Amino acid sequence: MISFITRVHSIAHTGKKHAIIVPAASFQAVHFLTNSRLRKTIAEMRDLKMPVKRIGIDAGSSLLKMAYFEEEKLHVKTYSYDDLPSLIQWLSIIAPEAIVCVTGGKSTLVHEKVKSPVKEIAEFEATAQGAAFLLKQEAKQSLNRCILVNVGTGTSLYLLTNDAAERIIGTGVGGGTLLGLAYLLTGTDQFRDIVSLAEEGKRSKLDLLVKDIYEPLEPPIPGYFTASNFGKAAGLSASKPEDMLAAVTGMIAETVMLMAVQAAGSHQVKDIVYFGGAVAGNRPLRSLLFEATEAFGCTPLFLEKGEYSGAVGALLHQ
Repeated sequence: MISFITRVHSIAHTGKKHAIIVPAASFQAVHFLTNSRLRKTIAEMRDLKMPVKRIGIDAGSSLLKMAYFEEEKLHVKTYSYDDLPSLIQWLSIIAPEAIVCVTGGKSTLVHEKVKSPVKEIAEFEATAQGAAFLLKQEAKQSLNRCILVNVGTGTSLYLLTNDAAERIIGTGVGGGTLLGLAYLLTGTDQFRDIVSLAEEGKRSKLDLLVKDIYEPLEPPIPGYFTASNFGKAAGLSASKPEDMLAAVTGMIAETVMLMAVQAAGSHQVKDIVYFGGAVAGNRPLRSLLFEATEAFGCTPLFLEKGEYSGAVGALLHQ
């Protein structure tokens, strides 16, 4: 086998250089990686102790998510589409013969660029299978029946019975709604900024609550329930961005939660499992979903790696 010897800076940033041997077939792939990406790639190559046989990729609307097993341990990663060329190079180095199982709306884009064998998996099927697997890994109790709620760009609901999941309903309200309305109302288009501002805002500045209608009388239902989302906005000359984003987050949470508890009631289950890209790292949304779900007599749970359910499901699909 023909190999090349090249030198790279120490990954520990000590200033030293180290020689590594790169197979000829992989040298060109490594050569075109950026220095930072090269260091990361080499570190990952050193960490891999067994060949990767299968890789799951979820090609979503804005991000690529990847899942694979190494020594029976699940690994997950997130990439932007700008990183797709580097991801393809990475795959060609560490798993040139692995079967790449792809799901998601942009799966064709990945399929066209990956040189390894590719298998496309239906998105709903992959998401449900991945969520069921993660639920078994993460849940502290066994759930034979529950409602799975994937809050991604939109929202899909599934009935999980043992290991079988059936999609039962969905809505266009989800993470895409949050991003779209946030931009229209405040000009903010970064997810982290939206979440941070929403956490500081007060929904009650814009939402009409039940107690606002009945005041000074005692309302027949909890006063903190929302009577009308943005019901106070018409009488205001201006609103703070953080209050608007808190109100948008609340509207999304209540819409998703109401669909979930109605689905739970229809199928005689109490446990509702929330996951997806819009929930991950979104403390205001998670908090509202938790409180509202409990208020309607159901038990809310959250998957910590739930945003990778599509990639995990694609990985596991047979």
